[in-house]
Amino acid sequence: KVPRPVKPTPKSLAILQTEASLGWGGQERRILVEALAMRRRGHRTAFVCDPRGELYQRALLQNFPVTPLVFGGIKNLGAWAGLRRVLNRAPVDILNTHSSLDSWVGTLAWRSLRNRPLLVRTRHLSTLVRDNRPTRWLYRTPAAIITTGKITKDLLIERLGVPARRIFSIPTGVELAEFAPQEKSRELLAQVQIPADAFVFGSVAVLRSWKGHLDLLEAFQALLQQGARAFLLLVGEGPYRVVIEEKIAQLGLQHRVRLAGFRDQVAPWFALMDVKVLASYANEGVPQSLLQAMAMARPVVGTAVGGIPEVIFDGETGLLAPPRDPRSLAQAMGRLMADPDYRQALGRRGRELVVEKFSLEQMAAEVEAVYEVLRLRREGEGRG
Repeated sequence: KVPRPVKPTPKSLAILQTEASLGWGGQERRILVEALAMRRRGHRTAFVCDPRGELYQRALLQNFPVTPLVFGGIKNLGAWAGLRRVLNRAPVDILNTHSSLDSWVGTLAWRSLRNRPLLVRTRHLSTLVRDNRPTRWLYRTPAAIITTGKITKDLLIERLGVPARRIFSIPTGVELAEFAPQEKSRELLAQVQIPADAFVFGSVAVLRSWKGHLDLLEAFQALLQQGARAFLLLVGEGPYRVVIEEKIAQLGLQHRVRLAGFRDQVAPWFALMDVKVLASYANEGVPQSLLQAMAMARPVVGTAVGGIPEVIFDGETGLLAPPRDPRSLAQAMGRLMADPDYRQALGRRGRELVVEKFSLEQMAAEVEAVYEVLRLRREGEGRG
């Protein structure tokens, strides 16, 4: 359970975020939007990032102090030494690591210091971690672990024996002003050659195998074979694009599927979708794309994987289907296509849930509360 924010207002903290990832997906977005929200709350955040990665450039554009360190293989030694220099150069209250590489490097650098900041690890995915001594050490060492969903918290408790009191589930928050309901853009529809009056199923996700695009394509084909007149809009880019294009051709769906590629501003693309679908079969925490679509009052269909059931309450805030089951997925999609009143009701309840529990400010307040409780606990131990 996330502690309640401490009163009076917590003191300004110096936070150092580390990230070795080179990509730009939900994890990297979460780190940046969290830093922006914490800055608005009066905290000072700096980054240590691989300069080959997208987060490095975007953090610079947002005027955060960023130290470039290259991770991977033998370069981890240089990253270890570089991170030690950063931590010794200026006082840091919180060292928050994220990916596996920077968590190993960060934890080892932290251990070598005389004056150590509070160490926090954020675990973004629900991927099964190895149950061995090094991994247990890595996850039991931090003062706290933040996960993006309860399922990930439970996995760390059950598999690695991390004490539950040190793990806090804090899903990524949504910027409600950005992801507010809006009308479909006729210009965007024309851009992807979808008729203005067409029914549109859509997905916003990195094109990776486990995002389930192939299952979604099979489900969509089944709907078309049943007589549905609809389009499928896939927004995102990634290593699986060629495989997805081959599947589209194999199923003969070229006339009904549109690949929009990477779009930095996704809210207008969500607005084009009559139903948002996420067909993932592994690794999900609480997906940002689902929460963003729900914030825009779009009805959603998802799979019962990872943290998805934490926000899609089947039949209330969306519909759930089993993973790797195109037939069940098609049934859920068809049910929503056939019932506009039900779509509207699910969309309304989904938005109400996000506004109540998953705003960006709510996320920042919960992260701040974790940091502040750790700080006060350390101060209490020092006085003792």
